[in-house]
Amino acid sequence: MQRSRCSLGFVGLIVLTAGIVAAAPQVSSGASPDVARHWTADNGNGTYSNPLFYEEFEDPDIIRVGDTYYLAGTTMHMNPAVQLMQSKDLVNWELAGYCMDRLDLGPNFRLENGRGIYGQGIWAPCIRHHNGMFYVFTNVNGAGLQVFRSKSIRGPWERNQLPGRHDISVLFDDNGKVYIISSAGNRGPNGTTVYPIEELTPDLAAFVPNVRHDMVIPQGQRMGEGHHLYKINGKYYDVSAIPGGPVNQMVARADSIDGPWTVTTMVDGETLGVPGATPARATANDRGLWLHQGGMCDTPCGQWWCVIMSDHGSAGRMVALVPITWDDGFPLIGLPGNLRKAPNTWLKPDTGVNQAPKPAFVHDDNFDSGKLNPHWQWNHVPDDTKWSLTEKPGVLRLHSLPAESFYAARNSICQRPPAPESIMTVALDTSGMVAGDTAGLALLSSPYAWIGVVKTAEGTALQMYNSPSMSRGRRGAPAAVPDNPPTAGPINPPSHLWLRVHCNFDTD
Repeated sequence: MQRSRCSLGFVGLIVLTAGIVAAAPQVSSGASPDVARHWTADNGNGTYSNPLFYEEFEDPDIIRVGDTYYLAGTTMHMNPAVQLMQSKDLVNWELAGYCMDRLDLGPNFRLENGRGIYGQGIWAPCIRHHNGMFYVFTNVNGAGLQVFRSKSIRGPWERNQLPGRHDISVLFDDNGKVYIISSAGNRGPNGTTVYPIEELTPDLAAFVPNVRHDMVIPQGQRMGEGHHLYKINGKYYDVSAIPGGPVNQMVARADSIDGPWTVTTMVDGETLGVPGATPARATANDRGLWLHQGGMCDTPCGQWWCVIMSDHGSAGRMVALVPITWDDGFPLIGLPGNLRKAPNTWLKPDTGVNQAPKPAFVHDDNFDSGKLNPHWQWNHVPDDTKWSLTEKPGVLRLHSLPAESFYAARNSICQRPPAPESIMTVALDTSGMVAGDTAGLALLSSPYAWIGVVKTAEGTALQMYNSPSMSRGRRGAPAAVPDNPPTAGPINPPSHLWLRVHCNFDTD
């Protein structure tokens, strides 16, 4: 899973230094006319239109268990970690939960000492179901391969840790073996590329020592970014993208896990009609618009479908649902007569379930239920002693913490803003702020922007910041990035304020 830039794409509430603030956001999107004012892919007439979620959801992996479909996605430095979705019809999804409430694997994960894990953390999860148990496998940079297991998709989840592997996929074979493929490939003899396939012990507690089943790809063929390993009708398949350059998705097939492997293109340069020069979604040369890095599953009636992502600039990576046609023993994205291309609008899958359209995510939150809307995520691991929904019922109270800059502000709580356009409005009570405090509403991206209140000994001031771009933020990289000078607003504004951010991903 390649990271070409750090475009985080979150709306967040921030508090710096010391004090108390209460906030109650309400988020709405103009993406669809339904009552919830949120995007839904279901057109209500037996068809659907991509994307499935008009907001960031990357590295999708999918399985079917009975009549229910499950989807796992990357969450990187956000908490809770490893987002899990479920659906009955592959079009209308709901948030089932997360694998881990707090990804706390060291001080950098907590934004301590001015360092963070921006762009790192949870990458490319693989979801599987075997013998009545759900499993999620995912690598964490510098912290190894995490193995989660639960009898229910809603948890609770147990976790054990193995040595790290990159962009993995796991196959529970019917021969009793547990195979795991990883890496973007190593140079082999005669111009070949070698991808290691190892074995895990049946209890998933360790790698089986001295066992390798390498997938060897002939010279001139490339793949290996974001593996998805399957066994279908007695044959082995690996679905993955070309690392770097044009990221076509490829598929390799073999009669044996040891090969030989034959490779063909699964999807070729498909952008679902989004022009490459659309300003905010991608530059003219942005390879990410091409469909890449996705998993596949079947329906009970024998249809095959793929969930796959593409990059959309500041709006993030989005997931599309596309049909699969089997051709000469290979699963190819597309329809008969138009293989390796994909329709943006098409007939809903035949899953045996006729579900009414509904949004996947509900963004609005009045904080009156006693618990956070599960769509909220914290930027890095929060200090759970410094926020509350019970100190003043009906509001989210954030106690501030010392921070050198916006990127180092620990207890920032966030949501992904829906595209193509969304508005987030927050009621902010600043009456509890003391000198040195800062609180506001922000766009957590690269570069970022925020508007908020700064408290000094002389009073309060409304200010707006626009930042320079941050670095990619490799694990351990500094989280403290200097701010540009603020744009000054009114002095001593009322203690009860309404703040709003307006995101238009088609123009900005």
